[in-house]
Amino acid sequence: MTESTDKKSFVDQIIAKKGHLVHKLKAKDSTGRWAYYFVLVEPPREAAFMKAIEGDGMIDLEDFGKVIASCYGEEPNEDIKAMLKDKYGFDV
Repeated sequence: MTESTDKKSFVDQIIAKKGHLVHKLKAKDSTGRWAYYFVLVEPPREAAFMKAIEGDGMIDLEDFGKVIASCYGEEPNEDIKAMLKDKYGFDV
């Protein structure tokens, strides 16, 4: 591997440092299927995000933050776990 492929992108490095701002969320998507989401929510949007997910309606997660990973199912699958570990250093 070359040095450039070994390095994480600048954005990935920033996200890796903000792990405490990543919310793990199990919810049904717009088709009614269970999905697991990892959403980076910056502090100014956190209160609105928390209020929105407590509701019983549909929300667009991208209105509150950046979805850094998602998969169908009630738990994160092995591919998502491996990607989060490799890209951001997160243990799920």
